[in-house]
Order: sequence, then structure tokens, then C-alpha cells
Amino acid sequence: MSRSLNMQHVAEVAGVSKSSVSLALRDDPRLALATRRRVQEIAARLGYRKNPIVASLMSQLRVNQAPQFHANFALINCSGSRTLFDVPAFAEYRRGIRERADQSGYGVEEFWAEEPGRDLARLRQILVTRNIRGTVLAVPFESRPLLSGGDAFFKEFALATVGLDCTQPLTTRVTNNHFETARAAVRAVVGLGYERPGIVMHDPLDQLLQRRYSAGFLSAVHDLTPEHAPAVPPLLLAGPDRSLFVRWLKAEKPDVVITHMTEVAEWLDVLRVRVPDDVGLLHLDWNVRLRDWAGMQQNGALVGAAAAELVIDQMAQNVVGVPTHPRLMLIESDFVPGPSVRSKSSAAAGIR
Repeated sequence: MSRSLNMQHVAEVAGVSKSSVSLALRDDPRLALATRRRVQEIAARLGYRKNPIVASLMSQLRVNQAPQFHANFALINCSGSRTLFDVPAFAEYRRGIRERADQSGYGVEEFWAEEPGRDLARLRQILVTRNIRGTVLAVPFESRPLLSGGDAFFKEFALATVGLDCTQPLTTRVTNNHFETARAAVRAVVGLGYERPGIVMHDPLDQLLQRRYSAGFLSAVHDLTPEHAPAVPPLLLAGPDRSLFVRWLKAEKPDVVITHMTEVAEWLDVLRVRVPDDVGLLHLDWNVRLRDWAGMQQNGALVGAAAAELVIDQMAQNVVGVPTHPRLMLIESDFVPGPSVRSKSSAAAGIR
């Protein structure tokens, strides 16, 4: 390999900008996961290696040019559980929020809205005393009001929400594009040669998401699957009901199941249905704990980073309270190949 190989050469082969290569090689969450991995693989294949002297110098320059500290904002756990940020999706939100805050010269203080013995009035007092003017609200998929009884609380702070995007009151919020995630999941499996995709959903979650998963699935199936393969109706379960799943599987005969319920893999194992030989599986909210699955990586760190940007922007403009016309920012997902679906090579070879 020529000694002249540099970052610009990698960018040209990858079809991205030089700055995108730099972000990818630093594994920066501002770049989509799939793009980071593709650029990293291309760089490795080309034999690109960072110049250690230049890398050290640039690292030192970044330290010396660290942004001036401006203020802290709050990251508020709005769930009934203290351990919300142990959940993979919310752990990624938190990571993105903290990284973007640090890059912008802000600090993040974490609070639990339902801390025993502390009501919202006390939380408000703590934030005001610490001169915290902005809040990112982390809201899980639960049927509960957002900061119940917090009308006065909402009037005083810049607000952005991550997680559930149909809370009351509606704030400026960032979430995954669940409709397009389901559509992209169908595109991914159809691209692998599957012809009868089915979707299995926890019905209360699909309701909370205003049917975006199931609607996205049906939309993509209508557009993408062969005309001779009638659509498999979605299976919407009130709970983890294996018997209903078994009846649906036998009646509809999907060749791949798209779901967010990890129980489905266990049910198929009990039935001695081989994955992916008999039926493929794709998870709608893939994370590193699901290495035995293929799935849609919802880029939670990018969701968190966008929420941090929104609340920082509001703080800079002295915007507080619930807006008259709240903004909704949607972040796209990336398909992550895995052992629970056929590979492109096996699909091309006609392996079923």
C-alpha cells in the first residue's frame, strides 16, 4: 500500500466527506452507526493507519480548544423507576446527551422526578438554586402523565423530551422515526429474499406509538412484497401470549417475523422452529445485548444528542415553557445484520 494513503483517499472510496471519515474513525455518534462501521471497514481494507504524531497533535489541539463552560442543564428521569438509564435505549439517550453537552460547553446533572420524599416543588427549588434553566425529560413507554401535577414546573425551564413523544403536555421532543423504522425493517428482509414478513407487537406499546410500527409495516408490505404473496396480518398481543403466537404462526406461515418482543425467539425454540433456517427474526429496537439477532439500531445516542442541542438552543434564546407549536424531531434507524436472518449471500444462492 502506498505511503501516500490518507484520509481523503478513504473518503473518496467510501463516497463521504473527509470530515465524515474523521468522525467515523473516532466512532463519533454524530455519524450514523451503519456509516461509521462501513467507513471503518473500508479504512481497514485499504490499510489506512493514523499518523501517530498527527493524531497526538490533533488530540492535544482538541483539548486546548475545549469549549468554554456555559452552564448545567438537567436530565430528569420521569419514570417510576430509579434505574431507567439501565435500559439500553435510555442508556444510549444519556450517552448522546452527555457527549453533546460536553462538546458544547455544558454540564449535565441528573435527577429522578419521583425521588421518595421530594415533590416537584422541591425539585424546582433545587434547579433554581443551582441556576439550572434547561431540562431534558426522559420519558419511557408508560401510561403515565409527564411529571404529573407539574404545570407550574413546565413554565420556568427550557424543555426537550426524549423517549415517548405523545406525552401531555407536548414539549419539543426527539424520538426515533418508528414508522420509517418498521418500513426499513420490511425493506431489509425483502432485500434478503423473504416474501412473507409478519410483525408481532405488544399492542399497548403500538397504541402508545399511535400505531406507527404496525402502520409502517403494512405500508411497506403493500409497496414491496410480491403480489402473489398476500400480506400477513399483524399480530398485536395484549401480553406475552405464546398460544396466540403459535396459532398465528401456523395459520399465516410468515417466513420472517419482525418484532420488538424477545420472547418470540424463545417461543420458536420451544416449537423447534429453526432460526433462520425455518423462520427469520428481526428486532425493531436492536442493541448490543441482542447479538443473536438482526435488527434496527434506533441510534439512541443521536436522539439524545439532538435533545441536548434543542434544549441548549432554547437556553441560549431564553425560551422557556411549553411551546404553542412544539417541534418533533425524528431520528432514522440503521439495519444491523445478524444471525437471525439469512445473509445476502445465502439469499442470492436461493437458500431457504
